[in-house]
Amino acid sequence: MLEQISLLKTGALALGITLDDWQLQQFDLYARRLYEASARMNLTSVPPNEAVVRHFLDSLTLVAAWQPVSGARVLDVGTGAGFPGLPLKIAFPQIRLALLDSRHDPFLFLRPLCAELGIDAVEFIHARAEQAARQVRWREQYDMVTARAVAHLWALAEWTLPFVGVGGVALWMKRPSQRAEVEQAGEHILQLGGSKPQLIEVDVPHSDIVNLLVRVEKVSTASERFPRTTARVLREAKRFKQMPEDDTRG
Repeated sequence: MLEQISLLKTGALALGITLDDWQLQQFDLYARRLYEASARMNLTSVPPNEAVVRHFLDSLTLVAAWQPVSGARVLDVGTGAGFPGLPLKIAFPQIRLALLDSRHDPFLFLRPLCAELGIDAVEFIHARAEQAARQVRWREQYDMVTARAVAHLWALAEWTLPFVGVGGVALWMKRPSQRAEVEQAGEHILQLGGSKPQLIEVDVPHSDIVNLLVRVEKVSTASERFPRTTARVLREAKRFKQMPEDDTRG
């Protein structure tokens, strides 16, 4: 793992992030526990020798569009094995992180992992986004909400923007091949209280992968009718032709 740790350290530096020895140890343990758990549950299809680039550095590219500040409330929707939220928390321990997923398995992995890593100020939300976003304790309570998911941006916007407080940002991770989704979702984003999207392309260090970060500021309160049921959102999103996600994530 020494070679992988070296890639992580230099890759993070390329993104303007300095990781100390303890943080590098945390990432090392994260990787080891991820693949141990993946033998029992479906957490990742990425080979172990590619985890640093395709999980950790990929997640840390978020800093190209948003600079973490102490006390900032961050929500990762559809977190799965913790990406991109947990790598961001390891690199910037001063943020307050919430991880949301509708499946139970991710939390069987993430809860003990965070305890072993010595990470605090993490909230685990086992719920569907459409349900959680209607609860006062989570609705419009976050400074930054992110998602690294394969759903069309039209659907992602409805599942995430209701969590963002006015003045905060939503930050979605896409690929350049999916740029058309931004235009297709533009009007819907405005309906949800978002601004015109800002597009930022960033190279994932030590790879030929390019991330398209879609950054939207929350400029007004979202209507109480959003988010609607997942079935309805997905049904309406089907009218758009979604560009396939490449296989650099999993």
